[in-house]
Amino acid sequence: MNIAARTNLVTSLKLVYQPLCTGCARRLLAPAICTKIRHLKASQHTASNNFMSAMSTWDKFKWNLGLTGRLSVSKQKLISSGVKLYICCSDFIDFSEFVRVVKLPDTFTAWFLLVNLHLWMVNVKVSQMGKEGELMKTNMYKAMWNDVERRLNTFKDMTGREKRKSLENYYSDMISSILYYDEGLIGSDKDLANSLWVQLFCMEPNIHVDQLEIMVEYVRKQVYHHDQLDPDLIMKTGYVSFLPLLGEKLNLQKAEQDFKKLCEI
Repeated sequence: MNIAARTNLVTSLKLVYQPLCTGCARRLLAPAICTKIRHLKASQHTASNNFMSAMSTWDKFKWNLGLTGRLSVSKQKLISSGVKLYICCSDFIDFSEFVRVVKLPDTFTAWFLLVNLHLWMVNVKVSQMGKEGELMKTNMYKAMWNDVERRLNTFKDMTGREKRKSLENYYSDMISSILYYDEGLIGSDKDLANSLWVQLFCMEPNIHVDQLEIMVEYVRKQVYHHDQLDPDLIMKTGYVSFLPLLGEKLNLQKAEQDFKKLCEI
């Protein structure tokens, strides 16, 4: 991408941003940053196109009572796998690399936003896995909130009111990020760049296009990589691998080490 194109991209991102709400979730943005790695059938890859959205009111009522019906994997195993999926997104991601390479601030909020992005990418995969995927997703996010609350409790200089307010803000960030990232995924690379700029980079005015370009490719290749993974193994083990921030080849040694750690839990 030449300098003029990069400048136009950043300028247009700043001009086209509009607050996104549930009822107004569409934005018309210009074409892609890069098209090297594309997702498969986008309509199947949005976290909002999930098992629950296809259920009747009665079926949702039964589901909320814990009446899941027949499962291909035991409920207890799926609950455990959901917790382990969270661990894959929090413990097995090198946050310091994102601080160094794409200049994320070294703060707790930035860590949360990055973990939230990885949870959403996993959500894209498990949302295609029926009621088993829904159970894993529910417990994946439960594990996240338990961990976030535990980490906030270690901040002795925060009052209880400040911690509750932080949790409320993080919850709002999570909901809006799902809407933004879904829109970015099914749209062009520029749509996704805008979503990342708003959600991950918090609309940083001095963002460099290289930072967005790296993250757009990172998300695209992860979604494609996860699409190739065996859903049965995910349900049984709770393990998903992530490709490196830079490059497209899975670090098999790290993946094996992470999987062994997960099995010990």
